[in-house]
Amino acid sequence: MGFTEYLKKWKRLIEYVVWCRKFVISLLLTLIIVKFWYIGSVYVSNSSQISKRPISVQRCMEDRLLPFHLEEAEGNANIYNDVVTGNPENNGFLPMVGNGLFALTLAQSPSIYLRKSRTLSLSVGWSPIVDVANFGDDMDEAVVTHFVTGIVHKYTCYSSGLLTSTYIYAHRSRPNLLVQEMRIVNPSDQDIPLKLIDPVVNLWPSANSRLVRVLETKTEKSLYHLISGVVADDQKDSRQDVVLCILRKSVQHILQIEPRKSVIVEIPTYVHVERIPPGTYKERRNSIEDRCLESSKNGTASSFASIKQEHINTWFSLWETGLYISHSKAAGALNGNKINATIYYVLSNVLLHNNASCCPQNSTDIVPKNVDYLTVSEGCYGGNHHTLPAVNLWKDLKTFKEVSEAVSLWLLTLEKQGCHKFIVNGAFGVLQAMILSFGGFRFNSQHLEFKIDPKFLHRDYHFRRIRYNDRTFINVTVTLQDDNKAQLGVALDKSDKPYFACDGGCIEEPVEIKSTPVYFPVKLTEPITSILYITSDRSHMELIKDTLHVHKIVEAPAHDHHVIALHRHGHHLGGLPVLFWASICFLIIVFHLFLFKLIFNEYCDKQDRYKGRYAKVSL
Repeated sequence: MGFTEYLKKWKRLIEYVVWCRKFVISLLLTLIIVKFWYIGSVYVSNSSQISKRPISVQRCMEDRLLPFHLEEAEGNANIYNDVVTGNPENNGFLPMVGNGLFALTLAQSPSIYLRKSRTLSLSVGWSPIVDVANFGDDMDEAVVTHFVTGIVHKYTCYSSGLLTSTYIYAHRSRPNLLVQEMRIVNPSDQDIPLKLIDPVVNLWPSANSRLVRVLETKTEKSLYHLISGVVADDQKDSRQDVVLCILRKSVQHILQIEPRKSVIVEIPTYVHVERIPPGTYKERRNSIEDRCLESSKNGTASSFASIKQEHINTWFSLWETGLYISHSKAAGALNGNKINATIYYVLSNVLLHNNASCCPQNSTDIVPKNVDYLTVSEGCYGGNHHTLPAVNLWKDLKTFKEVSEAVSLWLLTLEKQGCHKFIVNGAFGVLQAMILSFGGFRFNSQHLEFKIDPKFLHRDYHFRRIRYNDRTFINVTVTLQDDNKAQLGVALDKSDKPYFACDGGCIEEPVEIKSTPVYFPVKLTEPITSILYITSDRSHMELIKDTLHVHKIVEAPAHDHHVIALHRHGHHLGGLPVLFWASICFLIIVFHLFLFKLIFNEYCDKQDRYKGRYAKVSL
C-alpha cells in the first residue's frame, strides 16, 4: 500500500468523523426540539380551558388563589378547580365542612349529611347554601378547603369584574351552627343586579317550611325559615326516624350592587337533629321545632366576627398536635397533603366533646379532671404496627364515598386497636389516637414507647405535641443524616416535672429531656424492643432494662441509597432528571453504533476495493 493510499484512507476516516459529528449535533438539536415540543403541548393542554376565559377573569381568580398556593404546597389546604362539572378526576380532595353533628359537601351534588353508624353518611339530599344565579357573564369558580381553620372558601369571578367570595364553616365548638358569609364586590362603574338562588323553594321530600321571627339582639328581630322533616334512611331495619330541623336566616332574592361598592351577606343556619319512634313525627313536630328555636338563642346573641374567631381558635388548638413528614417524589408515596386531609375528614365526623359532662366548651382536655389520662391512653393501638404503610386507610378522597369509607375504616381501626376510650371522648382524643398510630407509639406501665421498625425510618418525621398527660406534651423527630442513618430527637413542648428518655434496649443511662432536643441513635436489639422510651419516673426507667432481657444490641444500618434517592428525586438515578440520563444513554448507544459502522466499513469493505483494483490491472 503506497503513501497515496494511506492519505486516502485517513481522508475517508476524517470524512466519517466529520459526518458523525454533524449527525450527533443534528440529533441533539432534534432531542431539544422534541423536548420543548412536549413541554409546550403539556402546557397548552393544561391551559386550554383557561385560555378560553377572558384575561380579567383569569387574573381575578389567580389573585384569589395566590395566598393558598403555599398552603396547598405545605399540605394545609386543597384547591378544587372544576366546580362546574364536579369531575373528581380533575380535582383534589372533596370540599366539605363538618363538626360531628352534621357535614356539608360543597361539590358533586352538595348535601347535608347526618350520622349513620360511625360516620356522617346519611344524605339529606338538600343543601341550605345560598348561591348567586348565573347572569350570562363569562365566569370562573374555585373552592378552597383550608384544613387548618376548617373553613371552605368559594370564589367566583365574572368578566364584568364582579367578585363573590363565600366562606362556609360548620362551627367546631357550637355543633348546631352552620355559617355562610358572602362578600360581593362590584369594581365597575355601573349597578349590577344579582339574583340569589334560595334552596328553601326546593326542599327534601317530607320537609315543610314556615317563616318565624327570631330575636337577634335585645330589640331587633329577623325573619328566619324554620324547616323540618323526616330524612329517609335506606336501612329497612331502622327502628327510629331521623328528624332534621333547620332554622336559617331569610335573604333577599334580589341584590342591587352599587358601583365600586361591596355587600356582605351573613347567613346563620341552626341544625337540630332528633331520633324518634317511627310514625310519630306529626305529633312531635311542634316540640321538635321549639327545641330547634331554643338552640339558636346562644348564637344569635354573638357577633359573627367573634363566632368565626372562636371556630378558628378551636381548630388551631386541634392542629397543635400533628405530624410532619418529608415530601416524597416516589410514585404512590404518602405525603403530608393526604395525611392532613384524612385527619380533617375524620375530625369533621367527630364531635369536639362527645360527653358534655367531660369537658367544658372550648376545652382542650381529653378526659375529665378526675380521671387519670394514662388509664385512658394505655393500650391504645398496642404498638403492633403503625398505620402509615396501611394502604387501605389512605384513599384518594375525591368523592364522598371515598371520604366516608376512609373515615369509617379509620374509626373502626382505632376502636379495635384499643383506642376506644379516646374515641368516646371526642375530637381531641381521636386526633391523639391517630398520631399514636402513625408512629406505633404506645403507653405502657408508666412510660411511652416508640415502637416502630427502623426499616420504615427512611424519611424525616416530626410528631408534634404528643400528649403524655394533661400537663405534658412531647415532640419526637426522626431525621436522616448524611450517612443515610436515622437519628431520633426528643424534646418537651410543655411539662410539669422532669422527664427522662433512653434508646433501644435502655442499656445506657436515662437522659433528662428538656425543651431543646436530645438526640439518640436508632438501635436494633435481640429480642426486638422499642427504639425509644420516655417516662417521668427515673427509677422506673432504670428497671426497664432488666425486664427487656436484651442479649444483642447494634446501631441500625444506613438505608440503601437508591431508597433515599427514590423519595427525594422520584427515581434511583440521583438528583439529575430522568430525561438527562435517558439522553446520555441514548447518545452513548448512538456513538457506539456509528463507531461500529466506521470500523466495519474500514475493515470489511477494504477487500472489495482491492479486488476491484486488481481486476482492473489484470485486464
